Amino acid sequence: MSRTLPFQRSSQAARARLNKAQLLPIPRSVADELALCAHLSLEAIRGDCDHIGPAQHITEVVLLGKFLSEAGHGEFSHESLLAADRAMAEVFEGGRQTGTWGVASDAAFALLAAIVCMYDRQLHSATLGALTTASDRLERFKGGEAYQPLQKRRA
Repeated sequence: MSRTLPFQRSSQAARARLNKAQLLPIPRSVADELALCAHLSLEAIRGDCDHIGPAQHITEVVLLGKFLSEAGHGEFSHESLLAADRAMAEVFEGGRQTGTWGVASDAAFALLAAIVCMYDRQLHSATLGALTTASDRLERFKGGEAYQPLQKRRA
């Protein structure tokens, strides 16, 4: 009867495998699912949505898109971030007043649609590590950490 060889299970080896996985692209099925959720949330706030979830999701998509852009995946200007923030502030204010969350203007919807489409492209081109880092930044931001753009790397 054969015996298995007693290989040491090193946490260093596990970390090395995880680090290599972070360099791989986001699995297509995961990227497709995340993008679909973003597009569905956008459509929900296109009309008047009776719950806040889709508006919150679009706000997270805007921030993730900005964080991925800062990591080198796409162009997302600071002015666009501020405009998207104003658009979402209007969505939330309207929701608090009326109980329905929806985008007030065609211009605001067009801006948010462009950001969601950019996020879709980012998901299909970014690495798993870039998405993980962006998600970690989002969680810290939601926890109260102030927004600070990433420092650009020197050439």
